[in-house]
Amino acid sequence: MKRYCVIGEKLGHTLSPKIHALYFGKTGIDGSYGAVELPRESMENARGFLSGYDGVNVTIPYKQTVIGSLDGLSDEARGIGAVNTVFNDGGKLIGYNTDPFGFTAMLASRGLGNVRGRKAYVLGYGGAARSVLYALKKGGADVTVVSRDPVGAGKDGYRAISYAELGRESGYLLVNATPVGMYPREGASPVGADVIKNFDVLADLVYNPMLTEFLSIGLSLGKRAVGGLYMLVAQAVGSQRIWQGRKHTKRLIDGIYLELSKDVFAENGNIWLVGMPGSGKSTLGAAIAEYTGRRFVDADEYIVKTNDGMTIAEMFRKGEDFFRGKESEAMARLAREKGLVIATGGGCIERETNVDCMRLSGIAVYIDRPVEAIAADVDCASRPLLADGPQRIAALYDRRKDKYLAAGQVRVKNTAGKRAALGRLSRACSFAKNTGRTL
Repeated sequence: MKRYCVIGEKLGHTLSPKIHALYFGKTGIDGSYGAVELPRESMENARGFLSGYDGVNVTIPYKQTVIGSLDGLSDEARGIGAVNTVFNDGGKLIGYNTDPFGFTAMLASRGLGNVRGRKAYVLGYGGAARSVLYALKKGGADVTVVSRDPVGAGKDGYRAISYAELGRESGYLLVNATPVGMYPREGASPVGADVIKNFDVLADLVYNPMLTEFLSIGLSLGKRAVGGLYMLVAQAVGSQRIWQGRKHTKRLIDGIYLELSKDVFAENGNIWLVGMPGSGKSTLGAAIAEYTGRRFVDADEYIVKTNDGMTIAEMFRKGEDFFRGKESEAMARLAREKGLVIATGGGCIERETNVDCMRLSGIAVYIDRPVEAIAADVDCASRPLLADGPQRIAALYDRRKDKYLAAGQVRVKNTAGKRAALGRLSRACSFAKNTGRTL
């Protein structure tokens, strides 16, 4: 059995052993992975310790100090000036940095990875920020560092500005590479809405909590948003790619990310149900809410309630864009709450920012019911987008089916009655706390 571990000064909350255990389980590789806290003085000559493992991950505060114990560095590690992965290659210790791979994969996971020629701003200039800057520069972005010491950052060849100057800037991507907003100080954001409104996409390296105040402000403004948990998983798989000498698919990363998300959201995460009108979201949602002890919310009813009783039909008469805007505002508010089961509107997946809300606050489940069964049951007259009759249902399904599949992290088929669908839904939401109720 091959032996691996992560080293750092304080590792009480590290998720690395769980991620790598999931990796070994999904790949069938025989390996062990532990967490070892080391005092700072032990890092002066860490070579003996490192040589006892096939591979080691390195975290704060040793990503730079470990370099003195190594025999060589990869291009990324040398360019960043920090190591997060050590490979014991037959006694030769080589340092790598998989954070740029993790960051790039995080953006790509939500379709946000095309940064070439676009303006990207990175908050902070610590070790995490340097990995992000390396990845963005390699991707062809027009990069700016935002720092409390812009003169120091500028010495490394980056355009650098102060936080005060950032208010006059705008661009595609704004990245929080600082610890601001991390547990236990979740309510803080490194910048406010006056800055965030000037950017299209927000990325936060913080993963505890998943939905940081920085990202929440962005969602409330209709911005795209992605959090740091996917980067954590991807950089870990990047380490395994080096240690095992083989490439891994996005599907593997997604699978580990989903299982880890279930753990993260075990106590108070939301369950978001997506699918066609008439797919059974409300019926199944109310039942699974009772079963898990969560509160059920019908998103359309919530939208009406939070808009002074204006009906969905009245909103649609102002135009579908008007309604979709109200829907996105509602989803951003619901994402801030905890322990909900939410039956979303059939068209919520038309806006990717709504999917971001779901990913950052819980698990999204696609309730897949045959369109023929929906057409036989649904009351078209009560739904603005179905006013043309059953033929409209088929057209909507054809337009949306790929988006449902992409939005739903898990898929539950509603083809054999309520009880069977509830059983599938319960298993899909294995993170949900069972309060003793029976289905």
